[in-house]
Amino acid sequence: MPIASWRRYVARGPLQRRRIVITRPRDRAERLAGELRALGAATLVLPLVRIEATEEVSALAAVLADLDGSDWVVFTSASGVSAVGELMTELGAAKVAAVGPATAAALRDIGVEPSFVPGRFAAEEIVAGLEPLAGARVLLPQADLADRGLADGLRDRGANVSAMTAYRTVPVERTASELAELRAADAVVLASGSAARSLALQGGAGDALVACIGPKTAEIAREVGLPDGIVADEATAKGIIHALVDHFEETTEP
Repeated sequence: MPIASWRRYVARGPLQRRRIVITRPRDRAERLAGELRALGAATLVLPLVRIEATEEVSALAAVLADLDGSDWVVFTSASGVSAVGELMTELGAAKVAAVGPATAAALRDIGVEPSFVPGRFAAEEIVAGLEPLAGARVLLPQADLADRGLADGLRDRGANVSAMTAYRTVPVERTASELAELRAADAVVLASGSAARSLALQGGAGDALVACIGPKTAEIAREVGLPDGIVADEATAKGIIHALVDHFEETTEP
């Protein structure tokens, strides 16, 4: 495992001298870390979960090829796109939906242009955007701990839903010194419920402000006993940056 270390950007900005820990997988953390450093922060990338594809992924190729123009494949995270990856070359005539700009960007990176990207991660908005659904097949490549609300909402509108576990999130155990750095930071960014669970299992956030990328992550953080912190209005990197800037601009300079 790479040794985690703080990185600084010599710049003045609203996050100057703030130390912020990013807990998402490293390959998805660097862009956010760079944007935070450009605002003056020091960043530490300390992944608390890793993504593993499941055995079910191998069965996806035949399912994707069989879908027609009235059907949908709905990705709810960039991790789902990464897990399915090159199998998307088997996609038939079905349309593709991406929940959130990060997921849409991950699809474009593999050459797939999403037909629908909802304005926010809310089951009712996603379902409405996919109408008409009666008789349509909807494939949901999801995480092992995915919420059932979206699948249930699609079924309520008459869709035939196949919710497949495409990947699982596995906690990453950090060293005592790494966790001490996290707890002494100004803020720790949680981008998923899985990261919140992993942090709670490893002793919590200490004095660090808990910054959640969306209400679902915040809900899980509360359920596992993490202290209330801040929640991004928009479940994106831009949203969490705005939430951090707003919070620290309202507090006393360190």
